[in-house]
Amino acid sequence: MARANIRQIEAFNAVMKVGSVTGAAATLYVSQPAVTRLLKAFEESCGFPLFERRPGRLTPTREARQLFTETATLETGLVRVQRAARAIRDRERGEISVVAFPAIAMQLVPRVLARLFADRHDVRITLLTRTSVSVEDVILSRMADFGLSLLPAPSAALNSVAVREISFICALPSDHRLAGEKSIALADLRNERIISLGRDDLSYGATAAAFERDGVPLRPVAEVQMAEAANALVAEGYGVALLPSLMQAGPYDPDVVHRPLADPIRMKVWLISRSDVRLPRVGEEALEKILEALDALDAVTV
Repeated sequence: MARANIRQIEAFNAVMKVGSVTGAAATLYVSQPAVTRLLKAFEESCGFPLFERRPGRLTPTREARQLFTETATLETGLVRVQRAARAIRDRERGEISVVAFPAIAMQLVPRVLARLFADRHDVRITLLTRTSVSVEDVILSRMADFGLSLLPAPSAALNSVAVREISFICALPSDHRLAGEKSIALADLRNERIISLGRDDLSYGATAAAFERDGVPLRPVAEVQMAEAANALVAEGYGVALLPSLMQAGPYDPDVVHRPLADPIRMKVWLISRSDVRLPRVGEEALEKILEALDALDAVTV
């Protein structure tokens, strides 16, 4: 006995709904003989008659009516599958998981994702914040679709691609003597109270090297782990700070001004992903928008 297929069930359901082969053929956009063949094949697969045939008329048997309660449910499920596939294709449904270093994960990435998926309620977002040295472990454990790091990942199981660069800016109290300058030279900060990101932060080495290159001693009056904390200290007039330009993705603070550096300090942003897994469609879209936001931010900084 041959197994029934979806087209046979669709033909059966159509006849049950409209009451004739002619109407079913019009509903399915096929010929009447095609519907007749599908009905006959479906009856053979069931092993019992589905209709009483009289000239110009089909009357469903009791068994056909009982069967229709099941096939109608199957058709409804098929419609749901088709809708789900369409939603996934059009990026209206899906899951995305991102891991990123704190400076980008605290403001820029969540704002981009929120704007992108605000009207797509069937997209589920997971955003993990890790230090750059820990991003690799998250990707290897399959906890995230892709990662953004300030370091490439040494693992052979991962792809590491330098996708963008970020600049550093000088954060100054709004009433500071240098607040009106278009750009800040490190020499201008020689006698300033410097607020620094912690020595375990990857940016510390880059900023320390720049201070040494310009012959300016780096003796921080405060070291903090997060750029947001440094920015808050600046807002209170505690000192000045060199911070990633990503800070500018956050809310405006009238007590702080951000100025580009006369001699730029830049660090690469690396995209970390598994070499054996392709990003989901919503992941590809999210990454594209994150990179666009980085480009826009860099254009403002420069």
